This record gives sequence, C-alpha cells and structure tokens, in this order.
Amino acid sequence: MQTEIGLVITCLNHTKHMKITGLLLFIWVSILQPGTVIPVRNPSFEDDAPSQSKVPKGWQICHAGSTPDILPGAWGIQFAAQDGKTCVGLVTREDEPNEDISQGLPETLKGGICYTFSIYLAHAPKYVGYNNPVRLRIWGGSSRGKKEMLLASSPLIEHNDWRKYPFQFVPSRDMRYITLEASYGPGITFKYKGNILLDNCSAIEKCDRA
Repeated sequence: MQTEIGLVITCLNHTKHMKITGLLLFIWVSILQPGTVIPVRNPSFEDDAPSQSKVPKGWQICHAGSTPDILPGAWGIQFAAQDGKTCVGLVTREDEPNEDISQGLPETLKGGICYTFSIYLAHAPKYVGYNNPVRLRIWGGSSRGKKEMLLASSPLIEHNDWRKYPFQFVPSRDMRYITLEASYGPGITFKYKGNILLDNCSAIEKCDRA
C-alpha cells in the first residue's frame, strides 16, 4: 500500500514539474519571439481639426514643403472620412516631389518574412486642380522617408467611394520605417497633377507565404 502511494506521489510531482517547465518554456519563447502584430500609430489619420498642408499626428513628412492635407475641410474639399473624423489627402505634381508621409514602426519588419497590411483608398473628383486619379505606393526603409524597397502598390484609384485594399509583401531585408506615397498611374511616363485619399490603415501582421 505504501509503495502504491509513493508511486502516485512521484507521478503527481513529475506531472507538476512538467507543467511548470512547459509554462516557463512558453514564457521564454514569448519573450524571445517578436509579436505577430505590428500596430500603426494613428492609423485613421485623426487630428484636432482639418487643415491644409498639415501632417497628421504620429506621421512625418519626407520632404520640406511637401505636406499632405487633413480632410474634410482643407481647400474646401468636403469628403467624409471612412473611419473617425478625418482622413488624409496626398497629391502628385508636375514639377515638385509627390506628397508622402512616413512613420517608424514599433517593431522591425524582418527580411524574408511575409506580412499583410490593408488601407482604405478613394479619389476626390475635385481637389483644387489636382483632379486626376493616381495610385498609392508603400515603401520600406531604414529611416524616415527612405524609399529603399517598394513593398506594395495599389492600382489606379479612380473611384469616389472608400474601398479597402489588402496587400501582402515580403521585405528583402530588415526595415523599420514605412512610407505611403502618392504616385502616377502604372506605365505613365509623364508627371501630372492628381490626388489620392487615405484612411483606416490596419496593423501589419505576419502571414504564411502564399
């Protein structure tokens, strides 16, 4: 009888030890492994008030004198945000740099890892002369405004309603910054005045390669 009790106690102690070891291993792996979700600061481009030539909180401009607009209200453009109270407008130009905004991520995008990202896009039919449709290009880089690798690109955005665009990309190397840039239509070799509206970015999430 005493032998059987001893065996039960030994088994219970062994099971308890295994559970503790498993828990410690889980905590250790969780600490070492980077998170699977990388949040974007101010993903809906919210700001205190609409304004022309102003960058939303949490974002930075890449070129002096090339600043986006916070809508609705800037330049008299009344285009309701898809999420929250405000969205952002970027334009392309005939001579100066196209508008773009950038931010540093709280976690590095790792080279060779698959990520997903989505954003709502639209086109304003009237934008103080910058009325033509353009597209969005998403860049990765090692510092603010650095366009070291093109991560993703949207089609030409001609619709005047908000539509969600999902993207999947694999950086070729580690990158800590993303830049959202207004760009001319695919295959177009001349510069022109156009606009694109952005709102409601998702977090950047790891994914399995397609």
